[in-house]
Amino acid sequence: MYNRPANTTRDLLHMLGILLYRLGFARHVIQLRKKTPRVLLYHAVEDHVSPYTDRLGVSVSVAMFEANLKYLAKHYNVIKVEDLAKPNLPDNPVLITFDDGYTSVYDNALPLLRKYRMPACVYLIGCAVKGNLVWVNELNWALAMHPQKALSVCQQFPDLLGLETRSQIVDKVKTHFSPANIRELSVRLREVIQFESNHNLYSPVDQIEEMKKSDISFGYHTKDHYNLENCDKHELMRQLDASDLNGIVESPSFAYPFGSFDSEAIGVAHNNGFQSIMTVGNNNNRFSSSHIDRIEVFSSDPATVFAKIEVEEPMIAAIRRIVLNLQSTRRWLQNVCFGNA
Repeated sequence: MYNRPANTTRDLLHMLGILLYRLGFARHVIQLRKKTPRVLLYHAVEDHVSPYTDRLGVSVSVAMFEANLKYLAKHYNVIKVEDLAKPNLPDNPVLITFDDGYTSVYDNALPLLRKYRMPACVYLIGCAVKGNLVWVNELNWALAMHPQKALSVCQQFPDLLGLETRSQIVDKVKTHFSPANIRELSVRLREVIQFESNHNLYSPVDQIEEMKKSDISFGYHTKDHYNLENCDKHELMRQLDASDLNGIVESPSFAYPFGSFDSEAIGVAHNNGFQSIMTVGNNNNRFSSSHIDRIEVFSSDPATVFAKIEVEEPMIAAIRRIVLNLQSTRRWLQNVCFGNA
């Protein structure tokens, strides 16, 4: 769901990273940014993908996750989310994060984190902690298990006319639907489809409390996982209010759903006291000093993981900074030369 489309520049940088790893330069490259925190993003850790998560691009296998931990143990120092606020971090710091609070993190990731003695941070969705289906999983499940009924409902919305695949529909709802539209879609789906009451998709409070005993921190991921760019000010205030998870969410850290934000969302997040705000992608700190970029990894191969974390994403961020600076300089020159014309 969160993957960026491939392009030639990324492909070349990725191949360069793999080559550097194969030639034995990994440690030297990592040391170039030895004080820069790397933040990894996972969602579900499961060998058998369910209809709730299938094709959403959010699942890694248990073996893949353990392979990633072995790679991290060899090259980095894994830190807690609270450590990001400290002035002195260990060399080569890395933070492991999970969005959405899937119970597969408790079932499959937690034992491995304990095995390798690594902390992590899980970002919880308010409605999910209470046992309610998040709209993304609800819609995905409906389209997978009851495609004809679900499609007939989706076709009632003009923006979804002509769309037939799960990925097309989910992406269109994610990017274009307001919270009110999503709620209406959910109501109409439930009028024609009987949803499972025992989905066990997200960790309940007892699992969360047990994870806290193993150096797992919990941040906030909104009430309903709506795209914040599609929320008005009232809905933003509602979505970023974590009071209903008091005592459960204890870390002053927040993660944008889908990595999407705008200036209003940034302002509300700051006003609500969130100190570290997790994005998806790279170089989002140009919008806020509180923004922290995260990287998704979908490989067991250490060379591929290295290439993604240490070459592809940092270089894309550097290129983006150069382009933005050039654009800013060009605008400045235009104002200086022609501003009074």
